[in-house]
Amino acid sequence: MANLSRANLSRGKSRESSEAKIDQVLEKISVIEKDISSLKNGQQSLEKGQNTLAQDVVSLKQGQQKLEDGQTKHYDLIQKQGILLEQVASDVKAVAEGHAVIRSEMQRGFEEVKEQIKFVDDKVTFVADKVNKIDQKLDEHIRLPAHV
Repeated sequence: MANLSRANLSRGKSRESSEAKIDQVLEKISVIEKDISSLKNGQQSLEKGQNTLAQDVVSLKQGQQKLEDGQTKHYDLIQKQGILLEQVASDVKAVAEGHAVIRSEMQRGFEEVKEQIKFVDDKVTFVADKVNKIDQKLDEHIRLPAHV
């Protein structure tokens, strides 16, 4: 009987050991199931993030297209403004050249007027001298005894 109880004891210990191992395996399975659940939640979160990123990429592409369209439009406007500015600069240069020609002609005209004024001054001086001489002669003639 002693052998029997040893066998029973041995079986009991073996059973306890097996049950302990089964409990350990069940605990590990429970932990694994929790980890799987956590991984599934993480995967769902990543999928949501991926969808958000995909939407953001689409939004960025639309924004980039709008930006490129705006750049093209503004580049065309800038080119047109540049051409207009070149035309205005050319017109201003032409006006400035015209003013230079007008100034030159006015200066030439002033020089001619100055020459004419000098000529008239010379003639007036000549006539004044003649008048003075005639006036002196008249004064002398009046002083002659025949007029006294």
